[in-house]
Order: sequence, then structure tokens, then C-alpha cells
Amino acid sequence: MSDIVADKSLFSIRKTGSQMEPAQLARLKEDFADYFQIEHSIAINAQPYNGDGDALSEDDFLALMPEPFRLASEMVQLNSSSIRNLSRLGDVADELSSYLQQLAKKVDMMMHYILQQQDQAEHRYHTFSYGGSGLCLRSKQALPAGDWLQLKIFLAHGEGAVFCLGQVLESRQIADSGDWQVDVVYRHIREQDQELIVRASLHEQTRQLKLKKELRDR
Repeated sequence: MSDIVADKSLFSIRKTGSQMEPAQLARLKEDFADYFQIEHSIAINAQPYNGDGDALSEDDFLALMPEPFRLASEMVQLNSSSIRNLSRLGDVADELSSYLQQLAKKVDMMMHYILQQQDQAEHRYHTFSYGGSGLCLRSKQALPAGDWLQLKIFLAHGEGAVFCLGQVLESRQIADSGDWQVDVVYRHIREQDQELIVRASLHEQTRQLKLKKELRDR
């Protein structure tokens, strides 16, 4: 995907953002700092969520989730569970386990393609960093603190994609470019999707550390 930063005219409709009490903002900033964040640019989609995010039930949130995101998560869990159960059978199941792993890779490739069709260029941003509790995105304009966003997070290296709702914490202008760095904390996210993001961030950290070592050893 091209490194496009979308012109977010949709956000200009809402100038003031959702009112957030200082105590709530402080708590959400603590939540944002709960998990390690990796500095890495990945594509995401962000759109305003105009409902009452604080009053949103789990069922209402799941109803918002596009079907491909729900299906992809269920496939990952099913594959992992099947292979884990087979491993308990010992050597007898080695051949079947190998076959299922190859099949799982093909299913992952298919789901990756399906999920990429969910990426809408007009809503595309790129991240400065991301982790298990939130992300920092690059924007052409500041986003009001308290605004709710629908997020589609497209993890690198085919590691999956996540749909969740987040809330803007703050926007800081970048001196050299005039763009804005916007901190967004996840407010509604499934536990398995949060774990997926955490694993992806750790995998990326490993890749970056390996690359640094290779550069030092040259």
C-alpha cells in the first residue's frame, strides 16, 4: 500500500470533540501507558464514531464489527486450538499436524487478502507507533481530545487485522513537517484482538533488534 495520509475532511465537521473530565483523561492516559509501544509505521483506517462510546455494550460493539474481522479472529483461534490438540497425541499426529499447519497458512493468506479489501484509502492514516493499549497516528490536522474513532488496524507481515473503537487523548504538532501526532487509546477491543496486537508489536521489536545487530556486525 502507498504511504498516503488521507485528507480527513470528515473530522472537520466536529470541532469541539467529546467533553472529557480531567480525571477520566488522566485515567485513560494511564491505560495508554500500560503496554509497550513499538515505533513502526503501519496502515490504519480511522473514521469518526458519532455514537455514545461510553454507553456502548459489548453486543453493540460486536454488531459494529465488519464480518471479515470477526471471521479472521475465529479462524486464528480455530487453527491454534486444532494444532494444539493434535500435538497432545504425540508422534502419531505429526503428519496430520504438518498438513493442518500448511492448510492454516493457505487460509491465513486468503483471510489476509479479504481483510486488505477493508482498507479504504479515503480513511487511511499511518502510525508512528502502536501497542496493546493504543496507537499514535500521523494526521494533517489535530483531532479533538475525547473524540471517538472507529479503527481498522492492518498489522504488518500478514499478522492480521483488528477492528476496535478508540478515543483521542491528545494531538501534538510535529515541528519539522506541520503534521500532527495523535494519541488514541483503545476503548472497545476484544481480548483476542488486543493479544494479536501485542504479539505483532513483540514480533516487530524482534525484527528491529535483529536488523540492528546485523548492521552492527557488518
